[in-house]
Amino acid sequence: MKLKISNLIIVILVLLLIISTLLGVFKFLNNKNDDNATNNKNSVIKEDKSKKIISELKNNHEILEYENVNKEFTSLVFLENERFESYIIDAYTGEHLEFYDLIKKDKLQEYINKENELINLKYPKFIANVLINGNGTKIYYVKDKEVIIFYYDYKFDYDYNEPISLRIDYNEVKDYLNFSYELNETYENENGYNYNKEKKSVAITFDDGPSRKYNPLILEVLNDNKAHATFYMVGTMAVNCQKCVLDTYNSGNEVGSHTYGHINIKNSSVEEVNNSLNKFNDLYNKITGDNIKTIRPPYGAYDSENLNNIDKPLILWNLDTQDWRYRNVDHIVNYIKKNISDGSIILMHELYESSYESLKIILPWLYSQGYQIVSVSELAGLKGVELTGNKAYGSFK
Repeated sequence: MKLKISNLIIVILVLLLIISTLLGVFKFLNNKNDDNATNNKNSVIKEDKSKKIISELKNNHEILEYENVNKEFTSLVFLENERFESYIIDAYTGEHLEFYDLIKKDKLQEYINKENELINLKYPKFIANVLINGNGTKIYYVKDKEVIIFYYDYKFDYDYNEPISLRIDYNEVKDYLNFSYELNETYENENGYNYNKEKKSVAITFDDGPSRKYNPLILEVLNDNKAHATFYMVGTMAVNCQKCVLDTYNSGNEVGSHTYGHINIKNSSVEEVNNSLNKFNDLYNKITGDNIKTIRPPYGAYDSENLNNIDKPLILWNLDTQDWRYRNVDHIVNYIKKNISDGSIILMHELYESSYESLKIILPWLYSQGYQIVSVSELAGLKGVELTGNKAYGSFK
């Protein structure tokens, strides 16, 4: 009898435990439903707040340039007084975000490094250094597959007034982004050496080199300004600085022939001219693996016989700085500023410090005036001129 009573007590306790457990589960589920209802209500309130803020922004601006509705945010770009204004609104909270809020916190410096790298790829140093280190306003135009940065209020040493912007494809920065995005299958970064046929262009040429001293310095200042040039080298100089020839070629600049021994081709026999040109071309081919494309006759001297016998274009000039005569920076700079025009070919020399120093002034100035500084062959291509042998060119106007 005692055993039966004991079993009954155990059964009652088990039942009480089960009932208690069921009541707890019911209470938990009920509370959870209440919490979900509260969260859903809060979510709707916050989403409504986001929509309200977006609506107010649209009402307060006349021109909506672009709207990107992302799962995480809405990006709005307005045009006001010829400037863009950008707003990034958190889709859940309605909070105003900065572009850097869309970057992973532990990847922010890597993103900034990439942004600076792409600035340097597109712009000359006198612009890029200011954009990276100067004070101004950056507007981030956030799109589906790229972000475009517009730069305002930056102060440059030269009077540069063209719009400044930078496109960054998400392929370049995808590892740093903290939001959903699309990727382009193919893309090309903005490169300062991708010259534009619609812009003004001029060619700078350097005769009588290469100079072991000034060649690397000139290449550096050209690179700093996204500029190319054509170097009309003399064979007897080139043989003594073959590295100069190769460095010039590899830098994207152009090497032309100034004959092997700086001979006056007008006063030389056909055989002497051919021997001099062929000897330089053989040297150039040995150094670079390429062949000479254009020739600059020393002293600018040539005649009809030369044209009939030389199967490569002769390149002259229409602006002569006479840097060899004056060797004065101010003279070179002022002459170019006064006489420059679209399609010009400028004559300079590689051998003088004043010529090199003038480049550091004139190249940024030309860029700020809307000119692209290119090689002779690039200038011909931009102007739609096919260079042919047995012909002389003084400019591409």
